[in-house]
Amino acid sequence: MIGGSEGTVRLLDVEPSLARGIDRFELDAAREKLTAEVARVEPGEWDAAAKRPPNPLFLGYLILDGAFTREISLSHRPSIELLGPGDLVRPWVIPHALDAMNVRGSWGVISTGNVAIIDEDFHRRAQEFPTIITVLMDRVVARSRWLGFHVAVCQLPRVDHRLLLVFRYAAERWGTTTGNGIKIPIRLSHRSLAALIGARRPSVTSAIGALTEQGLLQRSQDGTWTFFAGDVDPMAVLAGMEDLPGRLTA
Repeated sequence: MIGGSEGTVRLLDVEPSLARGIDRFELDAAREKLTAEVARVEPGEWDAAAKRPPNPLFLGYLILDGAFTREISLSHRPSIELLGPGDLVRPWVIPHALDAMNVRGSWGVISTGNVAIIDEDFHRRAQEFPTIITVLMDRVVARSRWLGFHVAVCQLPRVDHRLLLVFRYAAERWGTTTGNGIKIPIRLSHRSLAALIGARRPSVTSAIGALTEQGLLQRSQDGTWTFFAGDVDPMAVLAGMEDLPGRLTA
């Protein structure tokens, strides 16, 4: 087990978007048949997830809530991928080329999460409703699209621009709009942010200070963040956003 069991759920009830493509006359039957066990994962290392399942029909773990990370270190410099609700992950899969170069990734949990175990039993039941497999594969592709965006963000010369775009992404995906900005319920340290955007921690600390002074960002005492630039145009960021303070590079 990768975490404490939280019981079984009807997956289409907790993830209604997975029903896309299922005929409405079959929807009730799909809700009843497409169940999955849910495991609760506490903050810290998530080593158990990387264990290869015995059955090749095991699809993976669908994150229902919480914030997860995958970290890779090259030449002692970490790089972090941030994952959350909707992501389908298969932590035990390592491309041969990376394996040959002894590149290893570690999985972690920032905030308590729940994952649905999409195992071989679910896979077999899903054959009756094949579009759900397509929708699950869309989740994998969506993750790769985010990674493409992530790589592009890391190429920007200004650290403050990188942070703005990453916080904008996090606000869109995990944020809750309040009367005082967008609350992002994820504890991201300066070290984690530096690894997320490919910068040095001192540069990130300086950039966060500048963004805070501009009233665009605020860190709470519990380590979570409030973002005040939910209407920032990403293209304006890429164009330079001349109203932001002086050049802050990695």
